[in-house]
Amino acid sequence: MMQHRRLFLQLAVLAVFSFAGGFAGTLFSGHRAEAQQQQNFFALSDTKNPKGVNMYVSDGQGGQVFYGENGQMRLQMGTYNGGGERGLPLMALSDTSGHIRLLFRLAGENESPVMIMKDKSGSDRLVMGLDLGGSKQEPFLSITDASGHRQSVFGNY
Repeated sequence: MMQHRRLFLQLAVLAVFSFAGGFAGTLFSGHRAEAQQQQNFFALSDTKNPKGVNMYVSDGQGGQVFYGENGQMRLQMGTYNGGGERGLPLMALSDTSGHIRLLFRLAGENESPVMIMKDKSGSDRLVMGLDLGGSKQEPFLSITDASGHRQSVFGNY
């Protein structure tokens, strides 16, 4: 169990730094940056990817959206701008059709780390993280089968 947790943490850190490095490389690689007239929006693009990367601030919360060459959203990073989770960060990975398939976020009263894997229809199928409300912040794992029946493997979700 400890080896799996260590591997997951290593992969998560690697993914975050890979995305950040790719973004920094795009900024400094000589691609033409096109600033929009609005003060809260900035876009980077090229001839192969007219949407490219959009950076924005909406209602005080920042975000970035990376698009694939097909114009579909592939990666979204930012902070929530509404509800009880205002200001909490998220990172969403989308498939080639633009549907979110993997979501990393902080949630609940503990601002606990949570990872959500979704099927092609957008349903949460596997949710894991630390207890959203418990004082011990114990880990949890919840799975949902194809018929929509949710089962807690361990912990409290």
